[in-house]
Amino acid sequence: MNAGRAGRARHAVRLAWILLLASVACWPLAGIAAALAAIAGLPLLLPLPGLLRGTPRTLRWAPLTLAPLLALALTEVLANPGARAVATVTLALLLAAFAAVIAAQRAAAQD
Repeated sequence: MNAGRAGRARHAVRLAWILLLASVACWPLAGIAAALAAIAGLPLLLPLPGLLRGTPRTLRWAPLTLAPLLALALTEVLANPGARAVATVTLALLLAAFAAVIAAQRAAAQD
């Protein structure tokens, strides 16, 4: 039973991570500099292969790559009224990705 829960949690991580990458890709359309979007998005690509494979080790270090995006998205929410909506969606997806990673780690530990 726990194997099914762990699989669903890993699937949620993949989905949240891909949606997070898509939201960062939309940043230039909202008036955020493309260089800033690259700085925020490139670290998210590092754990993507391991997350797609479901590697437990990747689940441990993947949240570290969220830190630059968190800082930049918070800055955009506070300082750029034109991009506030996109940055808020990114923050929500970032929190969802973080929660999904934690849930996947907990489900894997119970197996």
